[in-house]
Amino acid sequence: MAWVKSEYAGELAVLSTWLVAIAPWSVSVFGNGRITGVVFRFLPFRLQYLYGISVSNELKFVWAWEAMRFPAYTGLAGTLWTVALAVFAGTLVASVAYYAREDEFSDGLPLHPVHFFGALLGVVGLLTLVGTGLLNLEGGFAGTTVPVGALVAPVLAGVLLTADLT
Repeated sequence: MAWVKSEYAGELAVLSTWLVAIAPWSVSVFGNGRITGVVFRFLPFRLQYLYGISVSNELKFVWAWEAMRFPAYTGLAGTLWTVALAVFAGTLVASVAYYAREDEFSDGLPLHPVHFFGALLGVVGLLTLVGTGLLNLEGGFAGTTVPVGALVAPVLAGVLLTADLT
């Protein structure tokens, strides 16, 4: 059973890609009752907020390539994050090209663009899910972590891959 009709599948592919761009791939909440911290990890950057304490050298906003020097991100999980970022950057650029010039973009692909975007979002989702799992196992995330975008991407990929394109 398809979740989307063929006439809307292209628009859904573009919107799905853009949704994954703005969804954090994981959110961590940690604290001890007096201090609470929340970390939002997007593919290209990380945001951290601390409540109940003021730290002069706190890194609130960190680009992905800067975060790679943190000990938690130096192993396989950091490599997966980097690969996911690279795949997604290409996917995002492709979605803008598809949005701007649908016919020309479609003619240059050996498969339907909706399946193309579904496959790429599936790869991004798999990489971020595995990376999140590895960081949790290695103690890279403090507190409770919810893999928001890491779950959204494969779900949207599944919808796109099963779209009725006839």
